[in-house]
Amino acid sequence: MIRQIIAKEILENLLSFRFVLSLLLTILLFTVSGLVFVGRYYMQSGDYWAKTNENLTDFRGHSDQLYRLLFCKQNAWRKPKPLSLCVEGSEKSLPNCFSFDAFSAGFPQIQGRSNFTLSYFNSIDWAFIISMIFSFLALVFAYDTVSGEKEGGTLRQMLANTIPRHHVLLGKYVGVMFTIGIPLCIGLLVSLIIVVFSHAAVISGWDWLRLLAIFVLSLLYLSIFVLLAVFVSSRTAHAANSMVILLLVWVVFVILVPSFGRIISDALGKTPNPAELERQLAAISADLWAHSDQFGERAGSASTDPKWPGNNPPARARLRNAVTEAQNQAREDYHNRMLAQAFDGRRLTCVSPTVAYQRVCEAIAGTGISRCVELRRQIKEYQTTLKEYVHTKDQEDPNSLHLMFPEQSMVGAWRAISHDPVDFDTVPKFEERDFTLDQSLGLAISDVGLLVLFNLVFFAAAWISFMRYDVR
Repeated sequence: MIRQIIAKEILENLLSFRFVLSLLLTILLFTVSGLVFVGRYYMQSGDYWAKTNENLTDFRGHSDQLYRLLFCKQNAWRKPKPLSLCVEGSEKSLPNCFSFDAFSAGFPQIQGRSNFTLSYFNSIDWAFIISMIFSFLALVFAYDTVSGEKEGGTLRQMLANTIPRHHVLLGKYVGVMFTIGIPLCIGLLVSLIIVVFSHAAVISGWDWLRLLAIFVLSLLYLSIFVLLAVFVSSRTAHAANSMVILLLVWVVFVILVPSFGRIISDALGKTPNPAELERQLAAISADLWAHSDQFGERAGSASTDPKWPGNNPPARARLRNAVTEAQNQAREDYHNRMLAQAFDGRRLTCVSPTVAYQRVCEAIAGTGISRCVELRRQIKEYQTTLKEYVHTKDQEDPNSLHLMFPEQSMVGAWRAISHDPVDFDTVPKFEERDFTLDQSLGLAISDVGLLVLFNLVFFAAAWISFMRYDVR
């Protein structure tokens, strides 16, 4: 009997005018999404490789003397992601350039070609279409599943045939999910066909697994709104009332709560001030220089003349390294405070399934703020690797003092680090590493749990309400 109920629901939905409109809208949106992605990806890839090659050429020029590698200001650019087709999310508003040398790293910046007038518009990616448009379509197809049947008198006739109520409930749920799954699959295929045949981005084997995971999670997300609609429909006597209530809830879940995340986090936490950081860095430097004798005699005074008797290279190296380490720690604390505020805003909006869905898509696709955090961590790891390389090569030079510290004029004048050239092919170069699938799933697990929890809560609510529903 449950199969007959499912078939009835699917057939009625497929023959309805709302399904035709939904299918046309879906094809249009995913076509635009694919075309926009292809154009954007071409531009971003061109920028990325041009900037990366420019950075590599400059870095190569510093390999004529070993010590110069330490002071080369490098720029690491975020590589365009093929799966930003699925969820660009906050990528366009996040930093895309990280400047650093072997001793310290500046704060991430936004650079490259962009149109500032377009930053106010949402990206037409998969996550946007599914979270905004398809969540509403789920309500459109499910708002009258119970109350509409009651108004038409068919619900009473159906239950008069001793059909178990839970069969009716499950049949209607599966029927609606199957109905909205059809345009979703067609839309995703249209978008993928455009991208694959444009040869703009190469989608690898692991990327296909990520795409499959995003598709399954999209169905899990849409299931929340279908169950919500069934619940509200089983609490009202008229389909029109059900739609009004659902529209209000949809606006709160999909629009208001996600928009209030930053406002709430700004209200609850103080935004770090760059001016305060600069004052703190200056104070750290002044304090250590004022007590420079703790690092050795004449650490605070030096000359580029290596024969000057007042020079004390080891003490100077200890002082400059201490200043740099203390300032780097202050920058790290500042950066962590900014991240904490950003993550607090995301946690405060977890009452919205839309926020959870956006975050889980970002985690699976490898985009979003977590990627920026990981990129900064990889840069710090690379700085250590570069210094270890220079240290190893420097040990081969008997004329070097073997002192590594962030003061290029003194390092160069004293030959604190070898001036010999090195083979650039042996020099470690920075290259961003993508999240593994295991890492992505680890980042997504809490949000997947939230989506499952929303499903369980609304399923239980719909079940209880329908079991008690008065069909008269």
